[in-house]
Amino acid sequence: MSIDYRLVILEIIFLIIAGVAERLLLRIFRPTRKRSQRHLWWGWTLTLWVMIVINLGYYWPAYPLALWMILALLLIFIQVVHNHEFIYRRYWPVFWRYSAYYALLVYVGGLVAVNWLPLI
Repeated sequence: MSIDYRLVILEIIFLIIAGVAERLLLRIFRPTRKRSQRHLWWGWTLTLWVMIVINLGYYWPAYPLALWMILALLLIFIQVVHNHEFIYRRYWPVFWRYSAYYALLVYVGGLVAVNWLPLI
């Protein structure tokens, strides 16, 4: 399995268009809170995971997904130890932000490692 460079270029163009659309949507539908939201982290996370599945197939993304769930449980544990309570309102923004960073790392790593992964 090798990297299809045309697909990667199309995905990068799609990410740029999605970024521009996100900026426009956040300008039009500005949150009413004082602290305005700069990114839709859940949207970026889900978009990157879909592109990971497209690039790697259905088998190999299972391992990073399992690690993602372990990291989510670790984040819950850290929040409970630090705050002595678990509040979803504090959890979700941090979870989606770190999930987007992790998905970006897996996406780039998948592009690099796709040549070395055995075919299943």
